[in-house]
Amino acid sequence: PNQEEALKRLARLVQKATIDPAIRRIALTVTADCADRDDECELEALYDAVKHGDDRVRGLENGVRYVSDPRYADHFTSPARLMDSCKKGACAEDCDGQAALVAALAGAVGFKVGLRAYGPKSSDDYNHVYAVVMLPKRRPDPTQVTGMDTTVPEAHVGWEPPRGRVLTAWLE
Repeated sequence: PNQEEALKRLARLVQKATIDPAIRRIALTVTADCADRDDECELEALYDAVKHGDDRVRGLENGVRYVSDPRYADHFTSPARLMDSCKKGACAEDCDGQAALVAALAGAVGFKVGLRAYGPKSSDDYNHVYAVVMLPKRRPDPTQVTGMDTTVPEAHVGWEPPRGRVLTAWLE
């Protein structure tokens, strides 16, 4: 019905995925080389697995390739369905699918996560979605918002688009 409701709908898909045993297993595999309680290492490992790939996860060896939705439809793919597609050789999604996956993986290992819609100041619409994570994860009230945009070539953990309009849906 509107962009805010669409973002909330996507956040509900992510919320369910954070407790999916297969998603948690992927997150644990990807972060296996991180020291105990090393939040930054975990975020880097999860981000890199989605953006560039991880040989330890079947289907995710090359990461998730960016591909646009059809021109007149906005598909929301659950993280589990995306990973199933990856195992079948079709590992590609747009910004909201990649955001949902990286957010679900981070949420599965205890991070407070959300999805952020972005639009330029000059527009009334949001045209991009990416994951955000709160740090540190062990505090009841984490204070640092960290961007996790895997679709922008020059992006890295912590990168966010230039100032603009944002709308964030935090998972509960």
